[in-house]
Amino acid sequence: MQRELVELHARITLRMPLIQAFFVLSSALLLLPEVPTWKFLLWACAVGAIESGRALYAARLLRRLPNVVLGRTLRIQTVLAFLAGAHAGAMAPLFTHDLSLQNQVFLTFFLVALPAIGVAVSISSRVIAGVYAAAVLLPTSAVWISMHPAHILTSPVASGTYLLVLVFAASENERLLARSVAIRRERDQVVLDLERSNAEVRTAVQRAEAAALARTRVLAAASHDLRQPLHALSVYSAVLAAQPNPATLAEVAGHIDQLVRSLGSLLHGLLDLSQLSSGHYAATRQQFALHEMLDGTCTEFSEGLSRKGLTLTRDLEPTTLDGDAMALQRIARNLIDNAVKYTDRGGVTVRLRHEGSVAVITVQDTGKGIDAAEHERIFEEFYQLSNSGRDRSLGVGLGLAIVDRLTQLAGATIRVHSRVGIGSCFEVRVPGIAAPSSTVPHRAVTDRALRLPAGGRATVYLVDDEAPIVLGMRTLLQAWGLDVHAAQDVAGTTALFSARGRPDLMMADLRLRGQERGVALVARLHALHGEFPVIFVTGETAADALQEVHAAGWPLLHKPVNAESLHDAVGRALAAEEPAR
Repeated sequence: MQRELVELHARITLRMPLIQAFFVLSSALLLLPEVPTWKFLLWACAVGAIESGRALYAARLLRRLPNVVLGRTLRIQTVLAFLAGAHAGAMAPLFTHDLSLQNQVFLTFFLVALPAIGVAVSISSRVIAGVYAAAVLLPTSAVWISMHPAHILTSPVASGTYLLVLVFAASENERLLARSVAIRRERDQVVLDLERSNAEVRTAVQRAEAAALARTRVLAAASHDLRQPLHALSVYSAVLAAQPNPATLAEVAGHIDQLVRSLGSLLHGLLDLSQLSSGHYAATRQQFALHEMLDGTCTEFSEGLSRKGLTLTRDLEPTTLDGDAMALQRIARNLIDNAVKYTDRGGVTVRLRHEGSVAVITVQDTGKGIDAAEHERIFEEFYQLSNSGRDRSLGVGLGLAIVDRLTQLAGATIRVHSRVGIGSCFEVRVPGIAAPSSTVPHRAVTDRALRLPAGGRATVYLVDDEAPIVLGMRTLLQAWGLDVHAAQDVAGTTALFSARGRPDLMMADLRLRGQERGVALVARLHALHGEFPVIFVTGETAADALQEVHAAGWPLLHKPVNAESLHDAVGRALAAEEPAR
């Protein structure tokens, strides 16, 4: 409010020299016939000097307005208004005695009218208006009383009442000004909010368009990468139908195994990407030994590195981290896997060090390297360097896209340092280093899979509503020496438990026929028959269903499952059950 008042008063003051020039000319017509010329000219020059000074101060003030001290500036404007009013009020003692009675009355009327004009010039400040009016009215009233003593009471009362009316009018104007300023600010705020909302809408539209473009790109690439192995599978299916010789059969079996692995990798990557992009990833926080987890992950790739003649160097400082163990394991696994794929000589180095409360994981290779222009694009879905032919042995191009999203969800950051022909180094900085705790599991997150127990036949109940899946899984599990009994619905499962009792292991889908859910079925069977190991094998992608399984701590495999992963999961489940038998 003060800033508005100071600015408006300064702007009107800029025009005062012109207004006062008309005032002086009008006064000359009244006064010069009776007043000495020298006296009038001195007064007129003083008026010009005062108003010119006020105008110069106002111009300087407007240039420095954002930096002025408002209270001090308002006091200076009030003093200048007093000087202007006092000079106008000086007309009464200076000129009244030289005028005829008629002109005395006219001059007094003229001076009494000036404060009303001053209310408008003061721009609704009751202080400036009151000071200006008092400076004009007090000498005018004093001169009138000295010349007309009979008005010694009426003149002060009339002048005082008039002054109060003027101050009241200026106060009302000041309130109106305050209200108008508030309304304008509200309007400006509304406009600002609308602009902000429009900017947010534009940003959201741009994000939606970018997401739609990304989905289109993903679908196009996924369509290509799905069609190729499916076409090859159809060809190999025709070869099998032709009853080939044993040598050809073994070769076809190897190719089919490779194609199925490729399809499984693609579908798992798409599932992970979908969960991460949609915000349905179920993060879990726990204290765990990060160095043990990285050591176990490195061990997974030892054999593959040896086959390529590469070395693996580990430099892991003991670190206890409070965070998402699964996310960090997937990040490390994808980075190491990428390093192995794109390195043909030398080796891979995995380091873990501390920087305050931040764990720094680096995966460095001596591979092909990445051009600086490609550093951003490598985190896009299906983007692969030097793989325009979509060689599936080099992956499907989702690993780094998943790493990028997981680092964001884990509150981590990732940086790339690379030179073409020299190699690449991926650095992941993860906050949350904790003091070692007794709650940290002693085993690494990536324990090696346990083999099936020797001797005997473990009983496995297989529950899935898809007949082809039941047939294939039964055949595979029986080939591993397991006693397999299958059911396709709740009634069949209940009959199995009634006839044969509790199994050594139950493998079930999350979604069964009707409205029955695998989690609810297992919980009910546990309540009736006691605890037994469970592995869920599912194609379900709904976040709530997956979270329910994770919360219960049951193993979960996503279809399609490769034979090694299934073998390891079954081995771990039966080994855990071994002491209870």
